[in-house]
Amino acid sequence: MRKLFKSLSVLLVAIGLFTMSGESSELQAAKKKTSFIKKVTRTIKRKVKKTVKKTKRAIVKTGANIQNAAVDSAVKAKKAITGCKKSTFVKGHYKKGNKTLTNGHFRKVCKGGKR
Repeated sequence: MRKLFKSLSVLLVAIGLFTMSGESSELQAAKKKTSFIKKVTRTIKRKVKKTVKKTKRAIVKTGANIQNAAVDSAVKAKKAITGCKKSTFVKGHYKKGNKTLTNGHFRKVCKGGKR
């Protein structure tokens, strides 16, 4: 009886070890190795995308500055002619955390300081 249990336990342990070694080799086979060239091209792509994004934002901000200068001069001229200033122009801007541009727009100016 003891010999039977010993042989069965050894057999079960051996089967367990074989199945575990097979799983690890399958995991290694499933994990693909990436080449050096592929890694380099990925990093270059990311860097190019970032610089393009930053350049686009800089161009858009420059356009907003130009529009702001033109509209501010028009608002000043209107105030000089009519004598009252009912609105002011808010420059186009990117809000903190917001990835889209808020276009320039007019905002009412309240009498007596803050809104």
